[in-house]
Amino acid sequence: MSENDIRNDDEAFALEAVRRVLDGDVEAFAAVVQTHQRLIAADLARRLPAQDVQEVAQDVFIRAFRSLPSYRGEAPFRIWILRIARHAAMDFWRKKYRRKDLFFCDLDDAARMHVEATQQERLAEQRADRETRDSAREWLEAALRRLSPDDRAVITLVELEERSMEDAARRLGCGLSAVKVRAFRARRRLKAVLEDLRPGKDESI
Repeated sequence: MSENDIRNDDEAFALEAVRRVLDGDVEAFAAVVQTHQRLIAADLARRLPAQDVQEVAQDVFIRAFRSLPSYRGEAPFRIWILRIARHAAMDFWRKKYRRKDLFFCDLDDAARMHVEATQQERLAEQRADRETRDSAREWLEAALRRLSPDDRAVITLVELEERSMEDAARRLGCGLSAVKVRAFRARRRLKAVLEDLRPGKDESI
């Protein structure tokens, strides 16, 4: 079995465990820990003193457990939890050297390299996140412009503003059953338009 196959299996295993945790089976999180503990330990070992890796790794999994409801699957789970590990490593150094004027002068060369590398990675992640959000927003706005005014109105109320069907029906001046049908059809049309406009789609096909 190739490394990619193993990684894909681990990803599927982790996603199933996440689903079970979110469904109320909190003990299923042990599977997440078991699957990713070596990955997290190896990542932290490049950033922290060896004697602090285990403690920070435990903190990483605690943070991951608490943050599970925010995981939307927009990136592979291993990438998501590695980000948590990197943020935890940065927080470790911040706690260790709280006084700003002493921050770098108190660090030895190896520690300074860890801190600088982590800072650069966080900045890169923030830039990538902003670019992804901007791209997604532009993609959605372009798709919405292709919808009819009626479809755009119901999508805006129900999906973007997350209003209840009852509220949307009241604002649109129609019955509850009618707005449910309109929302269903509008979602289907929006999905088709989004697929047609999907970034990176080969237009020659």
